[in-house]
Amino acid sequence: MINMELTGQKKVHIVPMGFEIDRIEIPLKNVGADRVYLVIDENEEKGLLYLKELRRRIRKLIPEKELKVLNCPMWDFRQSMSLLCELVRKEKLAGNFVYINLSSGNKLSAIAGTLASLMYGAVPYYAQAEKYNIEPDTEGGEIRGMTSGVRKILKIPLYTIEPPADELVNALAILSKNGGRITQKDYIFQLEEKGFISDAIAKHSRKKEVTKKGYAKAKRQYFERLEDKEWIVKKGKGRSSYIEITEEGKNTFETFIKAATV
Repeated sequence: MINMELTGQKKVHIVPMGFEIDRIEIPLKNVGADRVYLVIDENEEKGLLYLKELRRRIRKLIPEKELKVLNCPMWDFRQSMSLLCELVRKEKLAGNFVYINLSSGNKLSAIAGTLASLMYGAVPYYAQAEKYNIEPDTEGGEIRGMTSGVRKILKIPLYTIEPPADELVNALAILSKNGGRITQKDYIFQLEEKGFISDAIAKHSRKKEVTKKGYAKAKRQYFERLEDKEWIVKKGKGRSSYIEITEEGKNTFETFIKAATV
């Protein structure tokens, strides 16, 4: 077993939060936690009561400065996925162990948490409840979640799903900033300005032009790969052709741009 104190690594839990208490508190106790991200939906008024109760229960487990509360609309899959991917990648790049609780939020957050884990190397787990309550209770000063107790903490088997390549997501960002449509020539100009390709622009020409080598390089490194994934479509012919982002390309950019720029 790795000694966290010697390596400086931290146990970081990402917890999408619904109407659960035990399914959050008990895994934090059993697994251990140095930092916790509680992802809540501030539009859920009842959820804020659960947040208050959970903070009371875990205040001895987690230093206050290491308890991070983040707002995210839990029924927006793209935003949930974007946030979880960003958090996992940031903490993994810092050398920490990252866990995602799949049992504490809704079904969409569980799907997003699973995908983020498989793409960026977090450990997903599911807290199996001992008892399912008919109705969460917030009356009479007692906060009772949708479930009570934890029978077992199940570690989900890990597989690998390759996330979108950072350079392709950043290339989609250029398209998005240009309204989703740009001429092939201007696209190459901006790819070079951002440092994504080099030696694509003629250096001794009076007029700013893309070299044949530049077109070939941009086509090989970006255009063909983006087209193969159906994230862009090319319209028109020759060097005056333009490129448009597709709906799938837009979804990819909006979901992964934060993780790609960590």
